[in-house]
Amino acid sequence: MLQRVKRITSHAGYARFLAECEDTPHSIPRQADIPSPYAYSPAWDVLDYQGKHVVVRETAHKRYDVFVVPATLLTQWTD
Repeated sequence: MLQRVKRITSHAGYARFLAECEDTPHSIPRQADIPSPYAYSPAWDVLDYQGKHVVVRETAHKRYDVFVVPATLLTQWTD
């Protein structure tokens, strides 16, 4: 289970948060314990936020949760 470190409650806040993040070549499998009604992908992209690997999921309307990803879950993107 991933640990939530931040909750963002607006689209503007989400955009500001993404502006502070860097892309990474990592992804993780979809997490069944995190409900994300607007996401259907089997893999989630991992971002770098202040030196931590994180994923962001919209768990309800205009509610974005940021979760820290442990290194054991990280996989490389494949094309």
